[in-house]
Amino acid sequence: MNVSMRQLMGFLLVARLGSFTRAAEQMHITQAGLSAMVRDLEVQFGCRLFDRTTRSVSLTREGTGLVPAAERIVNELEAAAAMVRATTASARRILTVAVTPIVASSLMPLVCRVHAGRDPGVEVRMRDVPQPAIQGLVERGEVDVGFSIFLKPAAGIEVQSLLSFQLVCIAPRGMLGDIAKAGQRGELAWSALPPHKLIGLPADTLIQQAMDSYLARVGRANEPRPVCNSMQTIIGMVAAGHGMAILPSMVLPSCPAEAFDVAYMTDPVAPLPFYQIAKKGHQLPEMVQPFVATLAEVIKSLCSR
Repeated sequence: MNVSMRQLMGFLLVARLGSFTRAAEQMHITQAGLSAMVRDLEVQFGCRLFDRTTRSVSLTREGTGLVPAAERIVNELEAAAAMVRATTASARRILTVAVTPIVASSLMPLVCRVHAGRDPGVEVRMRDVPQPAIQGLVERGEVDVGFSIFLKPAAGIEVQSLLSFQLVCIAPRGMLGDIAKAGQRGELAWSALPPHKLIGLPADTLIQQAMDSYLARVGRANEPRPVCNSMQTIIGMVAAGHGMAILPSMVLPSCPAEAFDVAYMTDPVAPLPFYQIAKKGHQLPEMVQPFVATLAEVIKSLCSR
């Protein structure tokens, strides 16, 4: 049996109105089309559902018996459809994003607060994961969009460059002297990097490899140094006076002027592109673009010169 909801609705409308003509008008179909639907229904049930004359249409005994069941089925399906629509609409107002822990801790609190003020109907749910995990979350559809500096080529994702972070030197307050005078962010050439201990990330991380490519130009890529697995730990080590570090400017909100000297690395400037990562062939929710605009605005305000 292959009974459709539309057939049952047509049957119930004819039963209520006692007229194929008026029922067809309300369903916005032709009378012939509605008659064909009801005849197919009668064939499937193996009985007549209506007695038809030139002047009237009335339910047969079998048709009368079908009415309660048809009403129950139609009502249950309409309620289920309404629930699904409501759930879908709710899901469309939840934006899931994946970022690295340093972006999550230094930038996302303000991004989420500003965005909530602009569009309070959108709930941003954040996954703070190591950089290599972001692409997997995007590819599996576990998040709507991800954001990261470095990427490995992958057939299942699409990337869009949003902006660039610059490499900066962070040091305990006073270590960089006049370079960061009066708590202001200064500029520091790679060749003028002070001979203090550098704290770094593991050598196999893409960010550290990028930094080492610049340090190699001044002969400091291979010197012994403490290694930490996260930028947050490096920031804490620098704040405690254990040395200085070169990191992307995304760390700047976590480096207050009263505790840190900060200088942008120059000669050459060292930009690190920051990407939006999406699943290939997947249409992004409309919520993504306003969120990305807020993210870029906050980054520029907190991490640029």
